[in-house]
Amino acid sequence: MQQFRDSSGRPSIGNTGITMPNRLVRNGIVLYVLSLIAVSFLYSAYAMPWYYWLSGVVAVVGFFSYGKSLNQQLSINHIYRQKIFGKRIFTIAFILRVVWTLLIYMIFMQTYGDAFGFENADAIIYDEMGQYTAQMISDGNFHFFDEISQKFGFRDISDMGYAVYVGFVYRLTGNSVIVLRLLKCLYSALTVLLIYRLALRNFGDSIARTAAILCALWPNFWYYCGCNLKEVEMVFLGVLFVEQADQMLRSRQFTAWKIIPVLLIGAALLTFRTPLALVAFLSLIFSVVMSSSRVVSWGKRVIVGGLAVILIGVTMGNRIEEQTRVLVDTVQSNEQQNNMEWRTRRTHGNEFAKYAGKSVFAPLIFTIPFPSMVRPFDGQEQQQLLNGGNFCKNIISFFTIIAMIMLLMSGKWRNHLLPLSFMLGYLVVLTMSSFAQSERFHQPCMPFELMFAAYGLSITVTKAKYKRWFTYWCGFMLVACVAWNWFKIAGRGLS
Repeated sequence: MQQFRDSSGRPSIGNTGITMPNRLVRNGIVLYVLSLIAVSFLYSAYAMPWYYWLSGVVAVVGFFSYGKSLNQQLSINHIYRQKIFGKRIFTIAFILRVVWTLLIYMIFMQTYGDAFGFENADAIIYDEMGQYTAQMISDGNFHFFDEISQKFGFRDISDMGYAVYVGFVYRLTGNSVIVLRLLKCLYSALTVLLIYRLALRNFGDSIARTAAILCALWPNFWYYCGCNLKEVEMVFLGVLFVEQADQMLRSRQFTAWKIIPVLLIGAALLTFRTPLALVAFLSLIFSVVMSSSRVVSWGKRVIVGGLAVILIGVTMGNRIEEQTRVLVDTVQSNEQQNNMEWRTRRTHGNEFAKYAGKSVFAPLIFTIPFPSMVRPFDGQEQQQLLNGGNFCKNIISFFTIIAMIMLLMSGKWRNHLLPLSFMLGYLVVLTMSSFAQSERFHQPCMPFELMFAAYGLSITVTKAKYKRWFTYWCGFMLVACVAWNWFKIAGRGLS
C-alpha cells in the first residue's frame, strides 16, 4: 500500500479520527431551520417555493448529520485503511453526484422541456460551442481558436479549453448531454480523492478523512455536476495542479521532468479561466521560494523554480503578461464599483449594491455568499436552490478562519504553502473582482477551504474557548442570514 506522509515527513497511517462534534451538527441544523422560519415569517410575501425549502433542508441535514455518521464510520473504524478509505469515499461521492445529476435532469426535462433548466444562458452557450466544435472535428477542421472566436465573438482563450473538451465528448457520444454530466460526476468524485491525498501529506490521516468527507457531501459541488457549466472540470484541474505540484515538491526521488505534467495541467487550466491559471503558476513559484526547507530543499527550489520560469516564459509568456496587466488594472480601476452600480440600475436591481466593494467583501471572503431564502421576483432560482449549501459554507467557514489564524500564529504556514497560496491568491483576486459575491466564482477555492476547515475542526474540537467562539459565530450567522434576505427585499423597494 502506498505510504503518504504528513507535514512532518513521517508516514501517516493513523486509524484514530476526529469526529464532527454534536455541537456542530446540532447548531448547523437548528440554525438553518430557525433562519428559514424567521425569513419566511418576516418576508412571507416573498417566501421561496416549497421545493427550495425541501432542497435546503436535505442539503443541510445531509451535510451535517450524514457527515458526522460517515466521519464516525470511516475515520474511527480500524479496518478502513488509507486505500480502502479512498475507494469508499470516492464511491460515496460518485453515487451521490450521479443520483443528483439524474434527478435534476429529469426535473429540468419535465419542467422546462430541455436539459438546461433555469438561468441557463452560459450553459446553452457552452452547449452550442460544444456542438459547433464537434462538427468541426467531424469535418477535420482543428483550427478551434480562430473558428470559435469568429463564430461566438470570443477574444480570449478562457472557455476555449472547455468548448473543445465538450466538442470531443459530443463527437464521441452524439451530442449526449447526460454523458457529459456523468463525466462531471466522475471528475468531482476524483476531486474528493485528490483532496484526501493532498490533506494526507499536509495534515495526516484523520484530518484528511474529514476533509474528504466534507468535500464529498458539500451540496454545491453536486449542483454543478447536473448542468453544462465548466466549474466541475475547472475545479478538478485546479485541485489536480496543486496536488501534483505538492507531491512533486515533497517527493524524495525528485527529477526535473516531474514538473512537466504540472505545467501541462496549468496550461489546460489557462484555457478554462486564465486568471486562475495565473494564480496557480504564481503560487507554485512562490511556494518554491518560500517553503520550509524541511518540505522543499534548496536543490529542488533551484531546479523547479528555474524550469518553471523558463517553460512558462517560453510557452505562455505573452498570455501571462496580458493577464497580469489585466489584474493590475482591475486593482487600480473602479471596475468593481462600476459593476455594483450597474447592479443598482439594472432591472430588478438592488439599491444597496452600490455600497458593496472590497472593504465589505474582504472580511467575509471565506464566508460569503449568504443563503438567499426569499423570492423578490421571478428568477434567481439557482441562488434559492443553493441556499442550503451556502448555509453549510457559512457555518463551516468558522473553522477555516481558525485554521488560518492558527497557522499564522504557529508559523506552520510554511509547511502548507502551496495550497495556502493558491487558495488565498485566488481569494484576493476574487475580492477585487466584480464576482466576489457570486457563489459560482468561489468554486475553485472551496476544496481547499474545506480542507483547512477540517484542520481547524481538529484544533477546536477539544478546547472550551473555541466552543464558545463557535456559539458566537453561529449567532452571527443567524443574524447575517436574516439581514442578507432583508437586504435583497429592502434594496428593491419591497416590503
